[in-house]
Amino acid sequence: MAVQRGLESARPAQTRLFYDALAERFVSPAWRVALWGARFVVVRRAIEAIYDLVGGPGPRASAIARTKLIDDLIGEVAPSIDQLVILGAGYDTRAHRLDCLSDRAVYEVDHPNTQADKRAVLARAELSAATAPRYVAVDFERDDLTAALIASGYQPAQRSMFLWEGVTQYLSLEAVDKTLSAIHHAGRQDDTLVFTYVDDAVVSGEHDRFPEAARWMHGTANRDEPWISGLSPAGLHDYLRTHGFCLVSDLSTRQAGERYFTPPQRPDQGSDLYHVATATIS
Repeated sequence: MAVQRGLESARPAQTRLFYDALAERFVSPAWRVALWGARFVVVRRAIEAIYDLVGGPGPRASAIARTKLIDDLIGEVAPSIDQLVILGAGYDTRAHRLDCLSDRAVYEVDHPNTQADKRAVLARAELSAATAPRYVAVDFERDDLTAALIASGYQPAQRSMFLWEGVTQYLSLEAVDKTLSAIHHAGRQDDTLVFTYVDDAVVSGEHDRFPEAARWMHGTANRDEPWISGLSPAGLHDYLRTHGFCLVSDLSTRQAGERYFTPPQRPDQGSDLYHVATATIS
């Protein structure tokens, strides 16, 4: 994701969908050189073409479309919330790059080892302390999410938004159920949840519906991050309702791509297998 955000940020201002000045700090030295070169249009197009050839159509464009869509969703909700909780934050930099969060409390929840790596990188960037999120170190397999949040200053009585991006497909359905229950317990009525998921047809092997699926899944498996679960778009409303949520919207990254790539006349196209859903606690 840092590579994708870096490539997008290398684009000219008139065609890029967002700008992340910190993305290149989280990539390997080789990719850092590539991202520097990506400022030149011929180099960037070559990098994107090679990436799409190796990874297949879908992953790169889906990453960009989902990032922009979630940025916009946060921008819509931010005026009505007091705090944002990012679950499995990884190398997310929204606390630093989204102006709408400048006066909101941001809690980043992740494994302590991941957070240690991230904080070491950001320390070298000498960022303003005013934009720093509150880091909540949690082992999702063992720790109590609500207790960890409260210990970090989270206020259960205040309006919240929960972001759970790029995680569910790597968890068992039992772990997804458990996390949804924890979010429901930590939040309050009408709080917003934004999360991503992959169509369960892909995980069950129905690749005919999604030509890009085989190479995409092969790539994640080679990185020791295989997709192990998905959700059904047709059954999502009922699934969320059983966990105490009301589905508000569900867009595939292909649909999001049509929204964002068409105006600047970009040929990028997202995928129908990857979704961004919004729900509220009911």
